[in-house]
Amino acid sequence: MKRLLFTIYLLLYFRFAQYDVSGYWLSLVAGHFVEPWPWTMALVATGVLLLVLCLTEKLLAHWHKPVIVAYAIVAWLATAGVGMAFTTVWHQLLLAAGGLVLAWLLMITDKHLRHRSRITPQTFGVNFQFFAVQMLLLCLYVGVGNGVSDLQHYELRTAQALQSKHPKRAYKVGDKSYATSHRLFAMRCYLMATTHKKGLGDEVFSQMVPAGGAASLLLLPTDKYQQLLLPASKLERLLGSRRHANEGALAYLHRCAWLSAFMGDGKHTAAADYYLCALLLERKLDLFAKEIVYYYPTEVAQSKLPRYFAQALILYQRTRTQPKVFYTDSNIEANYRDYTDMADSIPDRTVRTNM
Repeated sequence: MKRLLFTIYLLLYFRFAQYDVSGYWLSLVAGHFVEPWPWTMALVATGVLLLVLCLTEKLLAHWHKPVIVAYAIVAWLATAGVGMAFTTVWHQLLLAAGGLVLAWLLMITDKHLRHRSRITPQTFGVNFQFFAVQMLLLCLYVGVGNGVSDLQHYELRTAQALQSKHPKRAYKVGDKSYATSHRLFAMRCYLMATTHKKGLGDEVFSQMVPAGGAASLLLLPTDKYQQLLLPASKLERLLGSRRHANEGALAYLHRCAWLSAFMGDGKHTAAADYYLCALLLERKLDLFAKEIVYYYPTEVAQSKLPRYFAQALILYQRTRTQPKVFYTDSNIEANYRDYTDMADSIPDRTVRTNM
């Protein structure tokens, strides 16, 4: 019974909790992105560990050692294998020490089970309790010890969704979480720019923004890890140009937007949206107001800008004594008044500024 339950747990663990990590390991071995096969990888990983469990049990029985230790060994292999690419050496050493503690606890509980190996109505409840404790220890060790953070899972699953035939699934990855990173923010921006009907300007600030707020946050990292997730070359193709050596992020996005408009692709392209969002991240509101008229002339005149561009333009009008660009949106105006009234009621200057 113990072997069956532990096998089922491992199968579900690899299929639903760690399928993204398994996919990353495939990509790492192949040297390029490989789309994960969740059930196949879960069955293979579980089958290998089950084989190790059976062989280890036989060896321990042959050496007259506690057979229960085999479960601790397999639990350690499952946990260390998942987290090896994402954790430090110190974490792995700590995990090994935890595996020794797990083996010791399993042996203690197993002794109690042996003392009551003859099942009677009086001993059944006690046996069940110690069996449940053993399963709980194994599941906790495997589930908690791998060291892969929620943020790393979000990055892996977002990239894998973007590379699949259904990229819009990436919208649901970590959508309730406040955790974010430069890598995750840039991949989500790529998602919005390529799949959202109204483009990046309508969605960019609907997600958490990493600390710092710079134009470089919009660009995908160029490290080896990113190459196995979503290569930066995909964003370069979207923007229409590669980044020059030592070229600043804002200058690069400006050049891409200008080239896109010059080549006749239309002024409000993905490259233009990236450039305008970069201006907002850099808090260059005056330059944004100047550039938005060039890239979205008709939409400014007809008050049909994407949501966050419209909000930025209203903020520009409200905070400048002599604005050079005018935009009308009664709903955004009403929301702005509500926020300013709320800010006036908050004495803490830092909280007011962050609203």
